[in-house]
Amino acid sequence: MSESLPVAVTGMSIMTALGRGPSAQLSGTPAFAEVTRFDTSNRRTHHAAIAVDAGTLEEELDHAIAEACAQAGVDRNTTPLLLALHEPPTRDFGQLRTYTSACVSATTALADAATLIRLGRLSRVVVAAAYLVEPYQYALFDTGRALSTDGAVRPFSLDRTGTLLGDGVAAVVLQPGEGLAELLACSRTGDAHHPVQPAPSGRGLAAAIQSALRKAGVAPDQIGYVNANATGTAFADNAEAAALTHTFGGLTHQIVGSPTRMQLANPQPGESTHQMSAAGAAFTAAGRAGRGGPGVSSTKGVHGHALEASGLVEFVVMVAALRQGKLPVNAGFLEADPACQVDLILDAPRLVTSPYAMSLNSAFGGANTALVVRVG
Repeated sequence: MSESLPVAVTGMSIMTALGRGPSAQLSGTPAFAEVTRFDTSNRRTHHAAIAVDAGTLEEELDHAIAEACAQAGVDRNTTPLLLALHEPPTRDFGQLRTYTSACVSATTALADAATLIRLGRLSRVVVAAAYLVEPYQYALFDTGRALSTDGAVRPFSLDRTGTLLGDGVAAVVLQPGEGLAELLACSRTGDAHHPVQPAPSGRGLAAAIQSALRKAGVAPDQIGYVNANATGTAFADNAEAAALTHTFGGLTHQIVGSPTRMQLANPQPGESTHQMSAAGAAFTAAGRAGRGGPGVSSTKGVHGHALEASGLVEFVVMVAALRQGKLPVNAGFLEADPACQVDLILDAPRLVTSPYAMSLNSAFGGANTALVVRVG
């Protein structure tokens, strides 16, 4: 069997409430404001991150695809397209597939595109994703008590109250060879735990992280940054912190999900009630001093949660940050949560010290994705 081909990012486009283009996403200033696009007077909360100049979803998708293809120097009309959306668009973009697997839609599309290129089945693919804040999903998340009540998203913070939705449209062109970044590996797992809540142990996400590292041939201590899924919701952030601590906190020799040996954040009935070990606490202290683990931040704290598009939006932001040489801050943070023992990037961007980074996403139903990239 021939050796698999390297997969490069050769073109990128992005639009969020922060602005247009990769550089606009790195300001670090949250873009949340009161919603004026539709009436929220009968809702618990009234904030989202909405782009003031957004066109229709189809218009924004068209622009993103064209821009990414132009940067990559490929003909969009002959470049296969994978789309990640909440529902099929009213306009036919000629896509090979449309992914609607909740908040891992875009990263699942990226993983499939990379596989098609790596196996030599396609010479190039454009992956595009879009979500514009609209009243129906807003009402669903509000009714489910998932939206923040204080107008901010506070990933991993002790006093977080929920997530906030945000506009997000992005497109990425993948080709064999070299480019803006290399997508080294992708991995997908499932928790099989609960319809909407992740396994508190983080076992599914931990398995995805470890599988992606193994496929990439990258050791945990080579990862310099993790762009976390962290939505600012208690269950999700705690589970992700547990997965990160398990992989990067000196616990990688243990069995993922072991009820007797796995150290848990926010244990639930039927799972281990062991508290964070002294070794784990020592790891966290070392990490905050710049040693012992990757820097972690969730950029949802500035651009909000773009649902099906979130994985691609965050992938582009991560690549842009690595290329700029500064890792984004975990915005909205107020106070450390003992259940979230990770090395958060706080106060100011941190200089890039490693070319390797990971992007994580999780979705309702227990789906998880982990991507490993190299820049430089």
